[in-house]
Amino acid sequence: MARWRNSLENRRQEWKKLEHAMTDTLAGRRVLRVTGPRTPRLSTPVTKTVRQEDLAAVSETFDAGLACFCLGELSKGERERFLQAWHERLAAGATVVMADRRSEGCETPIELHDLFAPLGSKLDVQVGRTFWWVRYERK
Repeated sequence: MARWRNSLENRRQEWKKLEHAMTDTLAGRRVLRVTGPRTPRLSTPVTKTVRQEDLAAVSETFDAGLACFCLGELSKGERERFLQAWHERLAAGATVVMADRRSEGCETPIELHDLFAPLGSKLDVQVGRTFWWVRYERK
């Protein structure tokens, strides 16, 4: 039982570290946050929050985007469609932050680099034991 609690605490600590980094990165920006089916609550300030399936209804443009737990359960084609729709609502040069659980197609730094490198510059890929996060500037 203690091993399970330690594992849970380690995941919680990893997520808290990630959440603080996201907050610092997005401070002072107009942020469009997209939530997936199991997105945790965040203390990160946002301007507008929309569920992944309601993204098409957003008509504004934002200078930052945050999406957590949106890619892990999508197929490769669905990921590309989601990223395209999301980027259409972000201004050129917008700061983009994504985080998710490690899962098929989004597990290693190389897989994440290959997915996000064509979309932006100043790509920063971080992969922890349970979660990954990516930060870049939209092209």
